[in-house]
Amino acid sequence: MRNAFLKTLSADLRQMLPFHVFVLAHMALVVGILTWHADFTAAAYLQYAAQFGPVYFLGLPAILLLGKLVAGVFRNPKAPLAWVTLPTPALLGHLAGAAAVFGSVILFMGSFTTFKTMMPALRNGFPYDRVQADLDALFFGGVDPGPRLMALFGNPHILSILEWNYSVAWTAFAFVPLFFIVLRARGAFRLRYCLGFALVWAVLGNLLACLFLSAGPAFYGHVTGDAARFAAQLRMLDNGVVAAFQTYLWQNHLQDVAGLGTGISAFPSVHVGVTMMNALFLREFSRTAGFLGFAYVFIILMSSALFGWHYLIDGYTSILVVLLLHVALKRLFAARPAAPAEDLKPSPSPAIP
Repeated sequence: MRNAFLKTLSADLRQMLPFHVFVLAHMALVVGILTWHADFTAAAYLQYAAQFGPVYFLGLPAILLLGKLVAGVFRNPKAPLAWVTLPTPALLGHLAGAAAVFGSVILFMGSFTTFKTMMPALRNGFPYDRVQADLDALFFGGVDPGPRLMALFGNPHILSILEWNYSVAWTAFAFVPLFFIVLRARGAFRLRYCLGFALVWAVLGNLLACLFLSAGPAFYGHVTGDAARFAAQLRMLDNGVVAAFQTYLWQNHLQDVAGLGTGISAFPSVHVGVTMMNALFLREFSRTAGFLGFAYVFIILMSSALFGWHYLIDGYTSILVVLLLHVALKRLFAARPAAPAEDLKPSPSPAIP
C-alpha cells in the first residue's frame, strides 16, 4: 500500500514539476527583491496562507463532498452513501499531489501580492497614468470611457449587481475552477492550466504592471493632482463596496503594508486576463461554453472601467497578451512527447468517507 501511495505521489509531483519550479523561481526572485528593499511589511505570505488555506483544504473539499452526498440522495435514495468507499493508496497519493499544487498556488499568490505591493516604491510612484488615460480617451473617440459608461450604467441597482459580480463572482470564477481541475484532470491539461494561471498573474500583474506602472482612474487624482478628471464618475461609487475597497487599498499603499489583495496597479488588467484565460480553456470544451466565457470577458472589461479600476486599454492589452500566452503554451505542449496512457486517464473520484 505504501509503495502504491508513493508511486502515485511521485508521478503526480513529477508531472507538475514545471509548475512547482516556476512558483519557486518566482518566489526566490520576489524574496530577493524584498530582502534588497529591506521592507518586510510588504510580505503577504501569511495573509494568503490564512485566507486561501482554509478555502482549498477545508471549504471547497467540504462543498465537493456535500455535492456528492446530495447527488447520492437523488440517484439512490435508499442508499445515498453507496458511493462512499475506502480511499485507495493511489487515490491518497493523488490527493497528496493535489495538496502540493494548492500549497504552491498559495505561495505564488503571496509572492504576487508581495511584489505588487513593492512596485510603487521600486518605480518611485505611478509614472504612466496621464499617458495611459490620454491614450484610453483617444481610442474611445476623444472622451474618457469610464465617465461615459457611468452615464449609461449608473443606475444603483445595476451598479450593485455589477459590483457583486466584479468582486465575489469573479473571485469564484478565478480560483474555484483551479481546485476542480487540479483534483479531477490529469496529464497535460492540468499542467497547462496551472502554468497558464501562474503566467497570467506573473506576466500581467507583476512584469508588465511594474514596467508600465499606473494607478488607474480611481486613484488618478492622488497620483497626478488632477482630481477633477474622474471626480463625477467616482462620486457615483461613494458608499459602495468598490469605494470601500479602493480606500482600503490606498491606505495600505500609504502605509506600505501588505494584505489580502493589496497593491495598486492598473495596466494591464489581471481581472480581464484571468477571465480571458478561463474563456479560452472553456472554448476547448465547447463553442457554447466559450461563447459564455467570452461574454463574461466583455462584462468584466466594461466593469473594470466603469468602477474606475482600469483604463479600457488595460483590458485590451490583457486580452491580447493572454491570447498569445495561451497559443504559445498549446504549441509548446503539442511539441512535447506524448504522456504514457495511464497519465491521461481521468482521476479517480476524490471522495473519501
